[in-house]
Amino acid sequence: MTHMTPHVADTFVFQAAACRTLGSPFTANLCELLLSNLDESSRFGARIIGWPDSARADALALRACGALHWLARSGKARDLAALYPPLETRPDVLWEAVKTAIDRHDDALHDFLDSPPQTNEVSRSSALLGMTLKFAQRWKMPLALYEIGASAGLNLAFDNYRYRLGEDREWGKSDALVEIESQWRGPLPPLEAELEVVSRAGCDRNPLDPHEPQSIERLLAYIWPDQRERIERISAALMAAASMPYVVDRADAADWVEARLAESPTEGVVRVFFHTIVWQYLSEDTKDRIMAAFEVAGAAATEETPLIWMYMEAEDHPAGAVLKQTVWPGGKIETAGLADYHGRWVDWV
Repeated sequence: MTHMTPHVADTFVFQAAACRTLGSPFTANLCELLLSNLDESSRFGARIIGWPDSARADALALRACGALHWLARSGKARDLAALYPPLETRPDVLWEAVKTAIDRHDDALHDFLDSPPQTNEVSRSSALLGMTLKFAQRWKMPLALYEIGASAGLNLAFDNYRYRLGEDREWGKSDALVEIESQWRGPLPPLEAELEVVSRAGCDRNPLDPHEPQSIERLLAYIWPDQRERIERISAALMAAASMPYVVDRADAADWVEARLAESPTEGVVRVFFHTIVWQYLSEDTKDRIMAAFEVAGAAATEETPLIWMYMEAEDHPAGAVLKQTVWPGGKIETAGLADYHGRWVDWV
């Protein structure tokens, strides 16, 4: 019987179902074990059980599972690590190992819950590629990229990856460190468009440095342990990011967006601000400030200095993440498609 309040229990139920849909039965089972067995006898358990009403928006279940995966990967809880994939484990045996790990590493697990998940899922780059190819064809100008909630900045380098997009469609250099498979369906973006990126910048409240082992381990902890291909792909993307010249700024999203939009635009360059599965983690005040900043900057945009705000976010759609963009001058909101949360497919409109 769960000790959790209804809103906390709901996020574990929701996340278990989502994990099964997205191909991670292990993480689904772990969510259900925590739901059924976690109590207030540990700081870790008490903090989860007492989480405020924002539990689902805060992705609390993913924080908890990420904490345990981080511990299992650390080498400090070998009994727990021995029961993680690729092995299959009985739920009761796994729970005993989880309980022991909580007892022995309570403070570290408690503190891991501080930050929201930063999966930095690099396969979401497939959606970013398609959207920006359309911009490149539309304006025939180079792009300046700005990512909100960039984490380690892996998706800022989306044009450096190799893509296999179904039905013998490919894009990118054959020797790229990172290869992404994604099924593109519907009216396809123009793969032949000339895509040129002249600058990249990103911000995050807690940027992860691809040069630092601690940051790398934190990022990999959020990847579901029974999805080895994702772990390998993101590990490769971290290697690629370590060689890139840009750095993700440690900054509040609203402060950063306001500052970047206050800079004078360069004629003949399209400014593209974007984010993927970030909006839910921002406060209402932060969201309001970002939207207001875009309205002010957008009003000053011209055909020579276009401004785009594009994103991949849940928006409570039952089938996937919605792809939308607001384009200035004009401020028209356009729907570009629907994408799998892990980038396995994109339905273009």
